[in-house]
Amino acid sequence: MSSEKPLPEQVIKQTLPSQASQNSVAKAATIPSELILQIFKYVTSTADLKSCILVCKSWCRCGVELLWHKPVLNVRESLIKLLVTLSRSTQTFPYALLIRRLNFTFLIEHVSDDTLKRLSSCERLERLTLGGCRRLTDNGLLKLLDKADGLVALDVSDIENLTDAVVELVGERCRRLQGLNVSLCKKVSDKGILAVASKCRSLRRIKLSSCDIITDQSVVILAKNCPHLLELDLTNCDQITNKAIQPVFENCTQLRELRLACCTKLTDESFTKTMPSLYEQLRILDLTSCALITDQTLLKIAHSAPKLRNLVLAKCGNITDEGVYHITRLGKHLHYLHLGHCSRITDHSITHLARHCTRLRYLDLACCTQLTDASVFELSHLPKLRRIGLVKCALITDQAIYALIENRVVQHTLERVHLSYCVNLTVPAVLELVNSCFRLTHLSLTGVPAFLRPEVQRFCRQAPKEFTPHQRQVFCVFSGKGVKDLKQYLNNTVITQQRNRITNGVGNINDQVVGPVAAVNAEIEESVVSEAEGVGGDISEGGEGENENGHNQDDNRSRNRVSDRNPEGEDGDVGNALLDF
Repeated sequence: MSSEKPLPEQVIKQTLPSQASQNSVAKAATIPSELILQIFKYVTSTADLKSCILVCKSWCRCGVELLWHKPVLNVRESLIKLLVTLSRSTQTFPYALLIRRLNFTFLIEHVSDDTLKRLSSCERLERLTLGGCRRLTDNGLLKLLDKADGLVALDVSDIENLTDAVVELVGERCRRLQGLNVSLCKKVSDKGILAVASKCRSLRRIKLSSCDIITDQSVVILAKNCPHLLELDLTNCDQITNKAIQPVFENCTQLRELRLACCTKLTDESFTKTMPSLYEQLRILDLTSCALITDQTLLKIAHSAPKLRNLVLAKCGNITDEGVYHITRLGKHLHYLHLGHCSRITDHSITHLARHCTRLRYLDLACCTQLTDASVFELSHLPKLRRIGLVKCALITDQAIYALIENRVVQHTLERVHLSYCVNLTVPAVLELVNSCFRLTHLSLTGVPAFLRPEVQRFCRQAPKEFTPHQRQVFCVFSGKGVKDLKQYLNNTVITQQRNRITNGVGNINDQVVGPVAAVNAEIEESVVSEAEGVGGDISEGGEGENENGHNQDDNRSRNRVSDRNPEGEDGDVGNALLDF
């Protein structure tokens, strides 16, 4: 006989689910699935969601649906695990049919035609992102898209082997399509776009950037058949002419973003004769390198699109002060303005701009070579300024930097400052800039003689691989930690040199160092300016520099201005110490 004693009654009660617990589970199971799904969307932790699916069967079904709605594919192992699970003959749930979104942004090197064929059972896909998956061909894409008739958004950009066959299939199968990105797909032609435009009448966004064999025909049909377009990107579609723009303005009245960069055949006629009297939904307009555009276009834009937020006019060389005056009509609505290489602009219009467009956050004035410190004085009063580009504004001096940072609001908003090839700048001014602007995360000083020193350049980020040896030599861009390291180094240099001066009993060393430093910097400037041509373009995330030569000014003048600003006191000592640097 067994010698084990029977369990006490209280132990049995603790082991078995309580009546209250059973009742709670039963009640949980009665909640409608639609409501459970809505609640689960607020459960942001995957671990918590996995705990929820253990409550009851109905919660399990809802939880699993959310877990598989958008599989996380950030490493190769996650993709392998997904493919293995979908290939199993017996599955607890129809996982393939639960998947609604697939994003391969982080796995572009690992996605092949075979991968897509193994995913062809995902027939309820709504959003598919394959941009940059260059190993793909039409074979794999056709296999996956053949059954994806519920697709709403498709990104197949930068797939060089993709042809019209895929785009035509999308038009035939995906009638609910709202977003299509075929940018950099060089083989896509009017044939494919016409198929999409004729069948996908709900299209909201289409990106055709660098599809350089696209013609006016595609744009006209898109505008007429897809009147609900919100975004149209025709960047680098250099065959587009004025004829394509008229139907866009006539039919796409809800358009919010229009990108026409490098559509070099466009003239004022695209806007002055076709743009409606009121086109108030437009928020973003990019006319980069539309060199035939003049001030007349800006007059029309300012009247017709009064709520325009982002305006890009880089390399529109015919724009003058008059055009900028027209832009100021946008007032508080304008947040982003790019005027790089508009070299006919002067201080007069920038002053007017700063006083009327008071909510500007981003302003690029690269290669506006007529601008002086006066422009920066006015811009320093912008309360929301985050980024300012003054690349190759060679007339800018230290006084502009001091003016910029004297505004306490700007000290707390400024994040990115681009000063490459502003050859008159000195170390003391830049030190005050990095010390005053607490949120500064990016500072470009490429080609600035005072910073072409190994002890400073070691804090720079790495130059782009495509740069020439000379471009690498003058490259000087600080980002993130590099800005903090530069700030610390310059401050330590000041402290060290001040101590040395006290120890050595040196009074005012201005006379001792200004001459030699100016001579050295002049020699460096001569080298930089003579070879600067071809060093990168606008102020962007990638590189620095411009396509025009910088201007040379005598460094003595800027140094004397520093001394004049603070002839005595602590700041004067800082300036003197850094002149020795």
